[in-house]
Amino acid sequence: MTIKRWLKRSVDSVLRPVGLELTRPARDFDSRPTGHALSRMFGELADAFDAWSMVTRIWPLTLEPDTRAAVARFYEAYLGSPFRDQAGGSRFNNLLWLHLLARVTRPSLVIDSGTYRGASAWAFASAVPGCPVLSFDLDLGPLLVRTPGVTYLEHDWTKHDFKCHDLSRAVAYFDDHVDQGLRLLQAADRGIERIVFDDDFPITSFAAMAHDGSALPKIEFLLDGTLADVNELTWISRGHELRWPVDHVLMARLRSKIAATERLPNTSLVTGVHQTPYRLVRTSRSGPSQSAEPSAGGA
Repeated sequence: MTIKRWLKRSVDSVLRPVGLELTRPARDFDSRPTGHALSRMFGELADAFDAWSMVTRIWPLTLEPDTRAAVARFYEAYLGSPFRDQAGGSRFNNLLWLHLLARVTRPSLVIDSGTYRGASAWAFASAVPGCPVLSFDLDLGPLLVRTPGVTYLEHDWTKHDFKCHDLSRAVAYFDDHVDQGLRLLQAADRGIERIVFDDDFPITSFAAMAHDGSALPKIEFLLDGTLADVNELTWISRGHELRWPVDHVLMARLRSKIAATERLPNTSLVTGVHQTPYRLVRTSRSGPSQSAEPSAGGA
Protein backbone atom coordinates (compact mmCIF):
# COMPACT_ATOMS: atom_id res chain seq x y z
CA MET A 1 0.00 0.00 0.00
CA THR A 2 1.35 3.44 -0.94
CA ILE A 3 1.77 6.18 1.66
CA LYS A 4 -0.90 8.23 -0.12
CA ARG A 5 -3.47 5.40 0.10
CA TRP A 6 -2.56 4.71 3.72
CA LEU A 7 -3.05 8.37 4.64
CA LYS A 8 -6.41 8.47 2.86
CA ARG A 9 -7.63 5.37 4.69
CA SER A 10 -6.45 6.79 7.99
CA VAL A 11 -8.21 10.12 7.45
CA ASP A 12 -11.36 8.39 6.15
CA SER A 13 -11.52 6.24 9.28
CA VAL A 14 -11.84 9.45 11.28
CA LEU A 15 -14.27 11.17 8.90
CA ARG A 16 -16.70 8.31 8.20
CA PRO A 17 -18.38 8.33 11.62
CA VAL A 18 -19.56 11.89 10.87
CA GLY A 19 -20.64 11.06 7.29
CA LEU A 20 -17.58 12.45 5.48
CA GLU A 21 -14.93 10.97 3.20
CA LEU A 22 -11.96 12.21 1.19
CA THR A 23 -12.66 12.14 -2.53
CA ARG A 24 -10.76 13.34 -5.55
CA PRO A 25 -12.68 16.09 -7.37
CA ALA A 26 -14.17 14.81 -10.62
CA ARG A 27 -12.80 16.59 -13.68
CA ASP A 28 -13.98 16.78 -17.27
CA PHE A 29 -12.15 14.29 -19.49
CA ASP A 30 -10.35 12.37 -16.76
CA SER A 31 -11.81 9.54 -18.81
CA ARG A 32 -11.80 10.50 -22.47
CA PRO A 33 -11.76 9.10 -26.00
CA THR A 34 -8.62 8.77 -28.08
CA GLY A 35 -7.82 7.90 -31.68
CA HIS A 36 -10.81 7.54 -34.00
CA ALA A 37 -13.37 8.39 -31.29
CA LEU A 38 -11.59 11.64 -30.37
CA SER A 39 -11.31 12.60 -34.03
CA ARG A 40 -15.02 11.98 -34.44
CA MET A 41 -15.79 14.11 -31.37
CA PHE A 42 -13.84 17.01 -32.87
CA GLY A 43 -15.67 16.56 -36.16
CA GLU A 44 -19.14 16.46 -34.62
CA LEU A 45 -18.48 19.53 -32.48
CA ALA A 46 -17.20 21.42 -35.50
CA ASP A 47 -20.18 20.28 -37.60
CA ALA A 48 -22.61 21.47 -34.91
CA PHE A 49 -21.02 24.91 -34.76
CA ASP A 50 -20.71 25.28 -38.53
CA ALA A 51 -24.33 24.19 -39.10
CA TRP A 52 -25.53 26.73 -36.55
CA SER A 53 -23.33 29.47 -38.07
CA MET A 54 -24.84 28.90 -41.51
CA VAL A 55 -28.45 29.35 -40.41
CA THR A 56 -28.41 31.80 -37.51
CA ARG A 57 -29.38 35.41 -38.13
CA ILE A 58 -29.15 36.61 -34.56
CA TRP A 59 -25.73 38.28 -34.87
CA PRO A 60 -23.46 39.16 -37.81
CA LEU A 61 -20.82 36.42 -38.13
CA THR A 62 -17.61 35.84 -40.02
CA LEU A 63 -17.48 32.11 -40.72
CA GLU A 64 -14.65 30.18 -39.06
CA PRO A 65 -12.30 28.90 -41.82
CA ASP A 66 -11.32 25.67 -40.01
CA THR A 67 -13.63 24.96 -37.09
CA ARG A 68 -12.33 21.45 -36.53
CA ALA A 69 -8.77 22.70 -36.02
CA ALA A 70 -10.04 25.41 -33.67
CA VAL A 71 -11.95 22.80 -31.65
CA ALA A 72 -8.90 20.54 -31.41
CA ARG A 73 -6.66 23.39 -30.26
CA PHE A 74 -9.16 24.48 -27.62
CA TYR A 75 -9.57 20.91 -26.37
CA GLU A 76 -5.81 20.53 -25.87
CA ALA A 77 -5.64 23.89 -24.11
CA TYR A 78 -8.56 22.89 -21.89
CA LEU A 79 -6.85 19.67 -20.84
CA GLY A 80 -3.93 21.76 -19.56
CA SER A 81 -6.12 24.35 -17.86
CA PRO A 82 -7.15 24.52 -14.18
CA PHE A 83 -10.85 24.72 -15.11
CA ARG A 84 -11.75 21.04 -15.50
CA ASP A 85 -13.31 20.60 -12.04
CA GLN A 86 -16.95 19.57 -12.46
CA ALA A 87 -18.07 21.18 -9.19
CA GLY A 88 -19.24 24.64 -10.20
CA GLY A 89 -18.02 27.06 -12.83
CA SER A 90 -18.11 26.82 -16.60
CA ARG A 91 -17.26 23.51 -18.25
CA PHE A 92 -15.97 22.35 -21.62
CA ASN A 93 -19.03 22.51 -23.87
CA ASN A 94 -20.05 26.03 -22.99
CA LEU A 95 -16.48 27.32 -22.81
CA LEU A 96 -15.91 25.99 -26.32
CA TRP A 97 -19.01 27.86 -27.52
CA LEU A 98 -17.76 31.09 -25.92
CA HIS A 99 -14.40 30.63 -27.61
CA LEU A 100 -15.87 29.94 -31.04
CA LEU A 101 -18.48 32.70 -30.73
CA ALA A 102 -15.75 35.23 -30.02
CA ARG A 103 -13.79 34.03 -33.05
CA VAL A 104 -16.71 34.53 -35.45
CA THR A 105 -18.24 37.69 -33.95
CA ARG A 106 -14.94 39.58 -33.60
CA PRO A 107 -16.12 41.89 -30.81
CA SER A 108 -14.52 45.24 -30.02
CA LEU A 109 -14.84 44.41 -26.31
CA VAL A 110 -15.86 41.45 -24.16
CA ILE A 111 -17.71 42.09 -20.89
CA ASP A 112 -17.46 39.02 -18.67
CA SER A 113 -19.77 39.46 -15.68
CA GLY A 114 -19.15 36.75 -13.10
CA THR A 115 -15.42 35.96 -13.09
CA TYR A 116 -15.48 33.20 -10.44
CA ARG A 117 -12.48 30.97 -11.29
CA GLY A 118 -11.69 32.79 -14.54
CA ALA A 119 -12.69 30.13 -17.08
CA SER A 120 -14.97 32.24 -19.27
CA ALA A 121 -12.48 35.13 -19.42
CA TRP A 122 -9.78 32.61 -20.42
CA ALA A 123 -11.97 31.15 -23.18
CA PHE A 124 -12.73 34.60 -24.61
CA ALA A 125 -9.17 35.93 -24.40
CA SER A 126 -7.66 32.91 -26.15
CA ALA A 127 -10.10 33.41 -29.04
CA VAL A 128 -9.59 37.10 -29.74
CA PRO A 129 -6.02 38.17 -28.90
CA GLY A 130 -5.85 41.96 -28.78
CA CYS A 131 -9.53 42.39 -27.95
CA PRO A 132 -10.01 43.88 -24.46
CA VAL A 133 -11.67 41.44 -22.05
CA LEU A 134 -13.04 43.03 -18.88
CA SER A 135 -13.94 40.46 -16.23
CA PHE A 136 -16.09 41.62 -13.31
CA ASP A 137 -16.86 40.03 -9.97
CA LEU A 138 -17.67 41.33 -6.50
CA ASP A 139 -15.13 38.84 -5.11
CA LEU A 140 -12.06 37.80 -7.08
CA GLY A 141 -10.94 35.45 -4.33
CA PRO A 142 -11.84 32.21 -6.22
CA LEU A 143 -9.86 33.29 -9.32
CA LEU A 144 -7.50 30.45 -10.31
CA VAL A 145 -5.39 32.15 -12.98
CA ARG A 146 -4.98 35.63 -14.42
CA THR A 147 -5.08 35.24 -18.18
CA PRO A 148 -2.95 37.68 -20.22
CA GLY A 149 -5.14 40.20 -22.00
CA VAL A 150 -7.86 40.13 -19.34
CA THR A 151 -8.48 43.00 -16.93
CA TYR A 152 -10.02 41.76 -13.67
CA LEU A 153 -12.22 44.21 -11.81
CA GLU A 154 -13.70 43.67 -8.36
CA HIS A 155 -16.99 45.51 -8.76
CA ASP A 156 -20.25 45.22 -10.69
CA TRP A 157 -19.91 45.82 -14.42
CA THR A 158 -22.43 48.68 -14.32
CA LYS A 159 -20.00 50.69 -12.15
CA HIS A 160 -17.38 50.75 -14.91
CA ASP A 161 -16.72 53.74 -17.17
CA PHE A 162 -17.00 52.48 -20.77
CA LYS A 163 -16.63 55.83 -22.53
CA CYS A 164 -13.44 54.66 -24.27
CA HIS A 165 -15.15 51.58 -25.74
CA ASP A 166 -17.55 50.99 -28.63
CA LEU A 167 -20.30 49.06 -26.85
CA SER A 168 -22.33 48.55 -30.03
CA ARG A 169 -19.72 45.96 -31.09
CA ALA A 170 -19.26 44.46 -27.63
CA VAL A 171 -20.30 41.01 -26.46
CA ALA A 172 -21.60 40.76 -22.89
CA TYR A 173 -21.61 37.44 -21.06
CA PHE A 174 -23.66 37.10 -17.87
CA ASP A 175 -22.96 34.24 -15.48
CA ASP A 176 -23.31 36.23 -12.27
CA HIS A 177 -26.51 34.85 -10.69
CA VAL A 178 -28.20 38.24 -11.00
CA ASP A 179 -31.74 38.88 -12.28
CA GLN A 180 -31.41 38.28 -16.03
CA GLY A 181 -34.17 40.75 -16.80
CA LEU A 182 -32.16 43.46 -15.04
CA ARG A 183 -29.00 42.51 -16.91
CA LEU A 184 -30.92 42.62 -20.20
CA LEU A 185 -32.21 46.09 -19.41
CA GLN A 186 -28.80 47.38 -18.32
CA ALA A 187 -27.08 46.08 -21.44
CA ALA A 188 -29.75 47.32 -23.85
CA ASP A 189 -29.80 50.78 -22.28
CA ARG A 190 -26.03 51.01 -22.80
CA GLY A 191 -26.33 50.08 -26.48
CA ILE A 192 -24.95 46.55 -26.12
CA GLU A 193 -26.61 44.44 -28.82
CA ARG A 194 -25.04 41.00 -28.26
CA ILE A 195 -25.58 39.12 -24.99
CA VAL A 196 -24.86 35.56 -23.84
CA PHE A 197 -26.77 34.30 -20.79
CA ASP A 198 -25.79 31.28 -18.71
CA ASP A 199 -28.22 29.49 -16.37
CA ASP A 200 -31.32 30.44 -18.38
CA PHE A 201 -33.78 27.82 -17.16
CA PRO A 202 -37.53 27.51 -17.91
CA ILE A 203 -40.18 27.55 -15.18
CA THR A 204 -40.07 23.75 -14.95
CA SER A 205 -36.42 23.61 -13.83
CA PHE A 206 -35.41 27.04 -12.54
CA ALA A 207 -35.64 26.34 -8.80
CA ALA A 208 -32.03 25.28 -8.24
CA MET A 209 -30.76 28.46 -9.93
CA ALA A 210 -33.31 30.94 -8.57
CA HIS A 211 -31.06 32.03 -5.70
CA ASP A 212 -34.07 32.76 -3.48
CA GLY A 213 -35.59 34.80 -6.32
CA SER A 214 -32.70 37.26 -6.79
CA ALA A 215 -31.82 35.65 -10.15
CA LEU A 216 -35.38 35.98 -11.51
CA PRO A 217 -36.75 36.43 -14.05
CA LYS A 218 -34.81 34.23 -16.41
CA ILE A 219 -34.95 35.16 -20.09
CA GLU A 220 -37.03 32.01 -20.59
CA PHE A 221 -39.71 33.52 -18.34
CA LEU A 222 -40.08 36.50 -20.69
CA LEU A 223 -40.73 34.14 -23.60
CA ASP A 224 -43.12 31.80 -21.81
CA GLY A 225 -46.70 32.36 -22.92
CA THR A 226 -48.05 30.12 -20.13
CA LEU A 227 -47.20 32.86 -17.59
CA ALA A 228 -49.72 35.29 -19.11
CA ASP A 229 -52.39 34.37 -16.55
CA VAL A 230 -50.04 33.55 -13.66
CA ASN A 231 -49.53 36.08 -10.88
CA GLU A 232 -47.02 34.16 -8.77
CA LEU A 233 -44.45 31.40 -9.11
CA THR A 234 -43.67 29.24 -6.09
CA TRP A 235 -40.93 26.72 -5.37
CA ILE A 236 -39.26 24.92 -2.51
CA SER A 237 -35.61 25.52 -1.64
CA ARG A 238 -33.92 23.75 1.26
CA GLY A 239 -37.25 23.01 2.85
CA HIS A 240 -38.61 26.55 2.53
CA GLU A 241 -41.41 27.58 0.18
CA LEU A 242 -40.51 30.71 -1.78
CA ARG A 243 -42.58 33.01 -3.97
CA TRP A 244 -41.87 35.30 -6.89
CA PRO A 245 -44.60 37.71 -8.03
CA VAL A 246 -45.01 37.93 -11.80
CA ASP A 247 -44.95 41.64 -12.74
CA HIS A 248 -46.56 41.56 -16.19
CA VAL A 249 -45.90 45.23 -16.90
CA LEU A 250 -42.19 44.77 -16.19
CA MET A 251 -42.12 41.52 -18.17
CA ALA A 252 -43.55 43.31 -21.21
CA ARG A 253 -40.99 46.09 -20.86
CA LEU A 254 -38.15 43.59 -20.68
CA ARG A 255 -39.53 41.65 -23.64
CA SER A 256 -39.49 44.86 -25.69
CA LYS A 257 -35.71 44.95 -25.31
CA ILE A 258 -35.33 41.66 -27.18
CA ALA A 259 -35.04 41.97 -30.96
CA ALA A 260 -34.16 38.29 -31.43
CA THR A 261 -33.16 35.36 -29.27
CA GLU A 262 -32.23 31.72 -29.59
CA ARG A 263 -30.61 28.93 -27.64
CA LEU A 264 -27.36 27.40 -28.86
CA PRO A 265 -27.32 23.73 -29.94
CA ASN A 266 -26.90 21.11 -27.24
CA THR A 267 -23.68 19.11 -27.69
CA SER A 268 -23.89 17.17 -24.42
CA LEU A 269 -24.17 13.77 -26.11
CA VAL A 270 -21.13 14.51 -28.27
CA THR A 271 -18.79 15.06 -25.31
CA GLY A 272 -20.58 13.48 -22.36
CA VAL A 273 -20.39 16.85 -20.58
CA HIS A 274 -23.99 17.74 -19.80
CA GLN A 275 -24.77 21.45 -19.66
CA THR A 276 -27.73 23.68 -20.40
CA PRO A 277 -26.95 25.45 -23.70
CA TYR A 278 -26.45 29.20 -23.60
CA ARG A 279 -29.15 31.73 -24.46
CA LEU A 280 -28.19 34.37 -27.06
CA VAL A 281 -30.00 37.70 -27.27
CA ARG A 282 -29.84 40.58 -29.71
CA THR A 283 -31.19 43.67 -28.01
CA SER A 284 -33.50 46.31 -29.41
CA ARG A 285 -34.29 49.87 -28.42
CA SER A 286 -37.42 50.14 -30.55
CA GLY A 287 -39.64 47.39 -29.15
CA PRO A 288 -40.19 43.67 -29.62
CA SER A 289 -39.88 41.92 -32.95
CA GLN A 290 -41.91 38.90 -33.92
CA SER A 291 -39.07 36.58 -32.85
CA ALA A 292 -39.30 37.89 -29.29
CA GLU A 293 -43.02 37.33 -28.80
CA PRO A 294 -44.05 34.92 -26.05
CA SER A 295 -44.54 31.33 -27.07
CA ALA A 296 -46.75 28.66 -25.56
CA GLY A 297 -44.58 26.80 -23.10
CA GLY A 298 -41.40 28.85 -23.57
CA ALA A 299 -38.82 29.44 -26.28
